[in-house]
Amino acid sequence: MGKYRPFEINSRRNKINQAMNKRLFGRKKGYPLKLAKQKLFDEVFPKLRLSKKTKINEEIFSQFPSLIDTFWLEVGFGNGEHLKWQLEKNVNVGFFCSEPYLNGVASLISSLKKEYFDRIRIMMDDAEFLLELLPPRTISKVFILFPDPWHKKKHYKRRFINENTILKISNVLKNNGEVRIATDSESYVAWILHHFLKSEQFIWKASKKDDFLIKPSDWPATRYENKAISLGKCPVFLIFSKKNSKQH
Repeated sequence: MGKYRPFEINSRRNKINQAMNKRLFGRKKGYPLKLAKQKLFDEVFPKLRLSKKTKINEEIFSQFPSLIDTFWLEVGFGNGEHLKWQLEKNVNVGFFCSEPYLNGVASLISSLKKEYFDRIRIMMDDAEFLLELLPPRTISKVFILFPDPWHKKKHYKRRFINENTILKISNVLKNNGEVRIATDSESYVAWILHHFLKSEQFIWKASKKDDFLIKPSDWPATRYENKAISLGKCPVFLIFSKKNSKQH
C-alpha cells in the first residue's frame, strides 16, 4: 500500500472527488461581517434562502406579492447594486438571484428596504444549481454582469458561459426572453458571441456594429463597471433574445 494507510488513501480520494465535483473556484467568504450586518443577515437570509434541495414550484411563486407578474434572474449579483436598482424601478418584478459569496449577499440584504425582501429569493451558491431548479419558461430576463473572465486559456473551462449553461438558460426563459451580459474582457466577448451565435436558441439583438458599446438606459452603472472604466477598460453590453419556439 506504500506509505499511505487505507483510511488515508480513502481520505485523499474523497478530497480529490470533492475538488472534481466542485463548481465554484475561490473563496465563498471574505472579510468578517460587522455585528449589525451579521445580525441582519442571520435574521433575514433564512426567509429568502433557496438551497439545492428547494423545490421551486407554485408554492414558491405564490409567496411573492400578488402584484408580481414577471420574474427575472440575476447571476452573481456581487454587492447587489444592479439588483437593488431594478427592484426599485420595477415594482411588478420578482427576482430569483444567486451569489456564492457571503459578503455580497449580506451587502445586498443590508442595502434593501424591508418591503423588497418578499420580492427576492437568493441562492448562495453556484448559479447553475438555480438554473437546474427553476421550472421551464418562467423567467423573462436574465442578467449576467461582469462574470469572472478566467483570463488564462487553461481556465476557460471555468467560464460560466458555455454550451451547457446556455441550454439551461434557454430552458428557464420564456419565448422572446432576454439575456443581458456585460464584460470588460475582450477574450470573453469573443467567447460569449461564439457560444451564443452558434446556439440555435438565441438571436443577438445588435442592429449596428457598435451597439454593444452603448448601454441601455435601464442598465445602471455599478462600482465594478466604474472601476473598469477608470482603469481604461471598455465595458461591452450584449443582449440576446430567445427565439420563439416556432422559429427553431
